[in-house]
Amino acid sequence: MPWTKLKNMILLILVVANISLLGLVVSQNLQSSRQSSKTWENTLLFLSERGVQVDEEKIPQSIDLLPQTAERDLEEEQQAAAGLLRGDVETEARGGEIYRYSNGQGWVQFHSDGTFSAQLEPGVYSAGEEQTAGCLAALAAMGFAGTQLKETEDGIIVQQTWDTTPLFGQQANVVCVDGSVSTITGRRLVGQPKPDPARETITAPTALIRFLNGISALGDVCNRIDTIETGYLCAASLSGSMTLTPVWQITTDIGTYQLDTVTGSVWRVE
Repeated sequence: MPWTKLKNMILLILVVANISLLGLVVSQNLQSSRQSSKTWENTLLFLSERGVQVDEEKIPQSIDLLPQTAERDLEEEQQAAAGLLRGDVETEARGGEIYRYSNGQGWVQFHSDGTFSAQLEPGVYSAGEEQTAGCLAALAAMGFAGTQLKETEDGIIVQQTWDTTPLFGQQANVVCVDGSVSTITGRRLVGQPKPDPARETITAPTALIRFLNGISALGDVCNRIDTIETGYLCAASLSGSMTLTPVWQITTDIGTYQLDTVTGSVWRVE
């Protein structure tokens, strides 16, 4: 057989094989999509049969946040301190993995579990008529990004975010005295998060079922899910590392709960 005809036959066989493989992949994807849709419908039906009203548009159909870990970053701490105190700082190791940074503007102290406290000299951050703006300026200077939870009589409380994602439980309480930011206390992320491949999340339908079973185990009866906010819970270890677990914060007609999207555990939020 001439080489030209043989080459054309080989090319034809390869084209047919590729088309067959493409058809198989498309078929598998369609089947998977139909199965996922059916699972989601069955989950919503399960909730309805249990007397729980759900607005489908308010419910995540997938769990996109992945488990993370973060290692304590002492260099970043020093930069945060220098930013807050507006200049070079002296470092003091106080034992127990506690470091205090100070200069003429005040001091800030960081612990390995993410807790921190700061004392500022009067006038470093003005907080007169624009008290909230002064408080937010102080937090921004130390690299603490977040969402304001509430305004207090003498300051504000801010929930930290990472890449715009809420970090539930990581908060800063800023207090003003005589028109200046005076103290800042709270808990913060200790370093830059990285993916944790050792942990995997459950699916969204499984999360909803775990939630309903979880509140039943708590002795609660829920009739309506109002909102679901996704975010992370941070837990510190003695070594200075921190685990970030993706959670759903679920607001219902009887209260607010959090659901661990790795283990499926559910608890009340006070």
